[in-house]
Amino acid sequence: MLTELRIKNFVIIEDITISFKKGLNVLTGETGAGKSILIDAISGVLGEKMTTDMIRSGFEKAFLEGTFEINTIPHIKKLLDEYGIEYEDDIMVLRRELYASGKGRCFVNTIQVPLSKVRDISEYLLDIHGQNEHQNIAKISRHRELLDNFGNHGEEVNDIRKLHDHLGRIREKLTSFEIDEREKLRRIEYNSFAIKEIDAAELIPSEEVELKSEANILANAEKLFTGINHAAEFLSGEGGVFQQLKKAEQSLSSVAEYDTDLANTLTNLTEAFYSLEDVAVYLREYRTRIDFSPERINQIEERLAFISSLKKKYGDSIDEILDYAEKARRELHAITSSEEEIERLKDEEKKVMKEVKEKALSLSEARKESAQKLEQLVMKELSDLGMGGTEFRVSIKRELSPDGDIEADNKRYVLYPHGLDRVEFLMSANTGEELRQLRKAASGGEMSRIMLAIKNVILSADIVESLIFDEVDAGIGGQTADVVGKKLKSLARNRQVLLITHLPQIAALSDSHYFIEKGKSGDRITTGVRPLGRREKIREIARMLAGEKVTEVTLQHAEEMVSMAETN
Repeated sequence: MLTELRIKNFVIIEDITISFKKGLNVLTGETGAGKSILIDAISGVLGEKMTTDMIRSGFEKAFLEGTFEINTIPHIKKLLDEYGIEYEDDIMVLRRELYASGKGRCFVNTIQVPLSKVRDISEYLLDIHGQNEHQNIAKISRHRELLDNFGNHGEEVNDIRKLHDHLGRIREKLTSFEIDEREKLRRIEYNSFAIKEIDAAELIPSEEVELKSEANILANAEKLFTGINHAAEFLSGEGGVFQQLKKAEQSLSSVAEYDTDLANTLTNLTEAFYSLEDVAVYLREYRTRIDFSPERINQIEERLAFISSLKKKYGDSIDEILDYAEKARRELHAITSSEEEIERLKDEEKKVMKEVKEKALSLSEARKESAQKLEQLVMKELSDLGMGGTEFRVSIKRELSPDGDIEADNKRYVLYPHGLDRVEFLMSANTGEELRQLRKAASGGEMSRIMLAIKNVILSADIVESLIFDEVDAGIGGQTADVVGKKLKSLARNRQVLLITHLPQIAALSDSHYFIEKGKSGDRITTGVRPLGRREKIREIARMLAGEKVTEVTLQHAEEMVSMAETN
């Protein structure tokens, strides 16, 4: 549900914030007051195209922000989780910024996201029906989903999707076996050679690093020997560190009894002496390990060269070479045992195909039955709305293909994850006219009424919580207007409905009423929106009835209309 809309520096709007509520939210105002600008702003929040001429003259940036309650829309929560966007108290904020340079930014709960992600999210947020449309229901991609929800076919669709995925995995495995005999023999020979060569090398993962370290030591053996000798001489030679430390220890020992601090220092000096003795022992042992053997240097260089040659063939490190050998073993096993595995997979494919065919054909028949019911109900709604000559049909077709998975009636059909059927809603606005796509069959108020009829029928199937109808009353009046109003009121019991209307009998049914008006900010024209209390609402409906000259009679009539709406 859209709870708040903020618009700043957009067209002729300077800065407004509107709070919307549940139920039927009616927006009225004189022609040219800026009602269509609000629809454009909401469309912008939802990710529709925006152009720089929408930025209020004299400003560098337009700012649009919508706050939504998403507690009843798990699809959006799932998307937010996938995108790594946190949300609190089931509240989501969409923000759109457009700059005079043509660049723009989109945010979801303060996290900047691409425009495409905003559009993905808005699929489940709000439908706009009218001349400026954000129509989920007019999108062919949604028609199959809506029909399946209307007919409660979700479980069958889910079963087919699982079988379709299983079939894909089986075929992927089969494809991996599809190599000709010559290629098979070549792979067997190459993998066998690689395994034999790598195994014979007896590689150790850390070997190369250790060999390079040893080679470095051998190459610098003379320098190491000389340096260690000098260090040992400095420590234990005539006049060396040990002799000097011993003298220091004796001198300090002779006076340590007079001061405890000196006793502690003497202890530290003794420990230093023993530590240096450990160093001297280590240096003597290290000196014995220094190898001047040219033969060992040659052995190391040959081994490193051999490892380098293996790396050129099988990987950039010993770990990768060993991994290559394991992969070669697996591939060799798969090739040599492929015939048996291929037969097993083909048997499994046949079983899955049989099951998915039965389910897909059964679902297809169920969809046809649901489509007939949907057509009848929508046609009745359209008749109630004064569009008795309108024809609504649900087209269900299958895609023919010589490579199709499902064979029926001596034809082959493409299998989709959702079954066999391509579903599309079609209509003609007048009897005898050709059936056309929804978005092409009507415009403006007619389109809004068609959407209203479909929404009323498939209300329980549609997950979108908020609906906007722009001039749903265009071209109607009298009894038809009363019916349209009642339909909208009924729809608003379970959904949030925002309605721009010119008809007082529809406006009287509002749960919340907003007045859109032009005013001045300084020396500039601006559009404002303010919620109306009951008394203001009655006066606005009176204006809609009589124009600018509101009389006591029209006020009484407006009062009666509002009172009747409140009691129904």
